[in-house]
Amino acid sequence: MTQASLEQNLTAARREHLVPGREIHLREMRGYRFCEVGLVTGTSEDNAVANVWNTTGACDPTPEQTEALDAGIIASEHGARRAWVDPVRRWMFDQLDVWEAGDDRAFGGIAGTWTGAAGAAATRAAAAGSYDPRYVYRNNTFTFNEGSEVYLLEAPDGEVFVMQSFTRNWEPALSEDNLVHLAGRLDLPGGWAFRAERLGHDLAVSSAQHDNLAHVVQDDLHNIYQGSDVGRAFSQLTPEDGQW
Repeated sequence: MTQASLEQNLTAARREHLVPGREIHLREMRGYRFCEVGLVTGTSEDNAVANVWNTTGACDPTPEQTEALDAGIIASEHGARRAWVDPVRRWMFDQLDVWEAGDDRAFGGIAGTWTGAAGAAATRAAAAGSYDPRYVYRNNTFTFNEGSEVYLLEAPDGEVFVMQSFTRNWEPALSEDNLVHLAGRLDLPGGWAFRAERLGHDLAVSSAQHDNLAHVVQDDLHNIYQGSDVGRAFSQLTPEDGQW
């Protein structure tokens, strides 16, 4: 019997978890606290899928609540190959529009909404802070308002990644007030650069023009960024005057 491919399992995951017509629209999101739980399913490591449930809009998790969760117990309870619990993070955009949202699940003392899926092998590699971008399926838009400060990673090939969330889990002193100085704390690979910019216009980040595949990368402190992806993901890149 031929086993399903990764692409087939990703399609099946979306079919299983998406709730037709469900959307989420939230404002004043900068600094909003959340965490994620992942369940890995599939018949092998080659076709394993990581499904992600995000607590945004469902609950307000504390670090103590997430630390109390046991990934092994969660995997057993939900029939998964394995599970993981992301640390508490804070969003760095101003508006969130989720055009396709999925089912809700409870994990111990927290609850989350299915927001997307990715190949488990790529997710595991990228989560190590390897500066190795991956594609994640999700149909949403992050909007950074005019006047907001944004934090950018530039890859050796010129692609720009904008920080979508940060965490204090690996650097307790990290805060929104000192992110502007993050370059001095990162161990950037050759060819990578970090900078902060003040937006001169609203910046919407979406994966709609690439089959809802978001290009995502983590730095070595596990802060998460979404890429411009050949200009398809950002509503505007650098204007003619060279300012953001």
